[in-house]
Amino acid sequence: MYTYVGAALEETTGGSETTLTWVLFVYGIGVLGGNLLAGRLSDRYPAQRLLLGSLLVFTVVLLLARPAIENLATTFVWAAVWGVLVGVPTVLQQHRLVAHAPAATPVLLGLNSSAIYLGIALGGALGGLFQKWISPVWLGIPAAGITLLAFLLTLVSVQSRKTAAVAEPSLATK
Repeated sequence: MYTYVGAALEETTGGSETTLTWVLFVYGIGVLGGNLLAGRLSDRYPAQRLLLGSLLVFTVVLLLARPAIENLATTFVWAAVWGVLVGVPTVLQQHRLVAHAPAATPVLLGLNSSAIYLGIALGGALGGLFQKWISPVWLGIPAAGITLLAFLLTLVSVQSRKTAAVAEPSLATK
């Protein structure tokens, strides 16, 4: 949705580049806040649970995009929350990768960054395709669907790791 936020907010901002810049500034502060929040929370709680929870909330926030951008006040609030929810999963996924294979951290984080940029490119392409059928103000709906898919893939990953951990005997029993 980020790629097309200018088009989605055209009516709400009255076409003002200055107003759009302020909305994006608030979004950016939200992303920073999400990064900081995720770092602190992942020190206290399991990253996979936090990731699953944040992806579910993110799905809801994307579903609410259209009504949230009806006026400028709610747009700023929505942009801040949206930013937080963009910032949280990145940190939590990095945490999961480092915990999974600490010795391979540089490779895993490099691959994760590549996956993020691939996702941005695919999101832009899909958003462009969806705009053939729907207005940019409704892009939160397909974005929510893709976020829900990310939730489901993460859930499968967490469940398969739990199953593997139960099946694998501990070092103490060997």
